[in-house]
Amino acid sequence: MGRRTNVWIREATAPRMIGLLIILLIAAGVCIRLGYWQMERATSRGAERIAAEHEERLTSPALSLADVLPLQTTMTAEEYAQPVYVTGTFAPEQLRVLDRAIDGQDADLVLARLIITEGPEAGGNVPIVRGWVRAGEDLPQVPAGEVTVFGYLADPEDSIGGLTSETALSISPAELVNEWGGPILSGYLVEYGMNEGADTASPPADDGVAHVPPPRPVEEGGFNLQNAAYAVEWVIFAGFALFIWFRVLRARVTRSREDELLEEWSKEFEDASPLGR
Repeated sequence: MGRRTNVWIREATAPRMIGLLIILLIAAGVCIRLGYWQMERATSRGAERIAAEHEERLTSPALSLADVLPLQTTMTAEEYAQPVYVTGTFAPEQLRVLDRAIDGQDADLVLARLIITEGPEAGGNVPIVRGWVRAGEDLPQVPAGEVTVFGYLADPEDSIGGLTSETALSISPAELVNEWGGPILSGYLVEYGMNEGADTASPPADDGVAHVPPPRPVEEGGFNLQNAAYAVEWVIFAGFALFIWFRVLRARVTRSREDELLEEWSKEFEDASPLGR
């Protein structure tokens, strides 16, 4: 067993094998680096695709809220950031959502309750972020009469408590339903315009409120499968380079053992031959 091990060590440490190993290790390193680069491309291209799809959704025509996300229905990725419109009247009370930041400034969000006045969901409640003010500033007046609000659908925030008659720490319909009653939208709208009455044919008018930026794209899950497949291929190439060295080493060991056996047989033959005595 020791002799066999010595053959492996002797062949592996031979100058030619060491030189071949260095070359193949360099090649494997290059392959791994290319695989890493392709994986980075897979992630960045996935993020670019998500950003492009998100921007396309934000600029798409507004649809009726009832057609996109009925009240009491859980929001999915298909509805997130979709522009919608809904007609109703604002309740007189507004909430100040504390501890926010807009454009690097400490801000409070203006959270209002719109009561739907049209369709089968009339009487239902829709939380609407009308805009924002600097922290501590007075809130803008609630629009009077029936209005049609245009906004982007946004995911509900986690309930963290702290809801009062004037302030909130999160935009959570699960909390708001206890104060406003149901049915209620499972998310909320980020307003970007408003028309008086039920006018949905004309573009939404600016209502003079400092609007909150639209919902951001969901960054998780961005991935390009084609680049990921290339990354896997480069890793396989790296492994194949090391496999080549092992195969060459094994062939040299096999040949060396055959030479040793041939030498032993030749010596035994000479010792057994009458001519060799």
